[in-house]
Amino acid sequence: MATVEKARKIKADARKRSKQRVEARNELASHAIVALSELGYARTGLRDIASLSGRSVGALTYYFDDKIDLISYCVRVYKEQFVRQIDAAMNGQGSNTEVMEAVTSAFAWAIENDAHKHRLWYDIRSQALFEEALRPAVQEIEDNLTAMVLRFLARLGRPNENGQAMYFLLDGLFRVHLQAALEGDTYAPENLKAAMYEVLAPSP
Repeated sequence: MATVEKARKIKADARKRSKQRVEARNELASHAIVALSELGYARTGLRDIASLSGRSVGALTYYFDDKIDLISYCVRVYKEQFVRQIDAAMNGQGSNTEVMEAVTSAFAWAIENDAHKHRLWYDIRSQALFEEALRPAVQEIEDNLTAMVLRFLARLGRPNENGQAMYFLLDGLFRVHLQAALEGDTYAPENLKAAMYEVLAPSP
């Protein structure tokens, strides 16, 4: 009996340590992504990230293998949050009109309020053409975004459409209007909504 209890305690302690590690990584990532989104991938090293995020290099290297591991984790966490925001916008909506308005508004909000963080995603995606180590994270994120678009199409009553093709269309629109927002175009969020409505309009 004592052996069973000891085994349970070991498992419980291991779960606690694992949870604490995840929480620590998430906290570091939340600080690091602010620095990364301002400077971009190529212009930052671990020392820059540590300095700008108010953490030591030792703290970063304790929880992350290297710069690529840290950046991959940061972008994964952030884009997962974005996917949850879009899913939340869809939930609780009734008609197709309500779903469209909620989702396009969520996309518009993203480029109005989180443009620099989304810019980091496009930076990392481009860097993955050269950095093989970044490719698994990029592929995972793109798979999640495509799945999100498929859920969106299903809510609009269009479950048989090519989700990947629609993802590419929406991603292109998002990137173009994100760039406009970064350059100071205050109409970019509303222009993105209008463009999404045009692309997603049902065929006559």
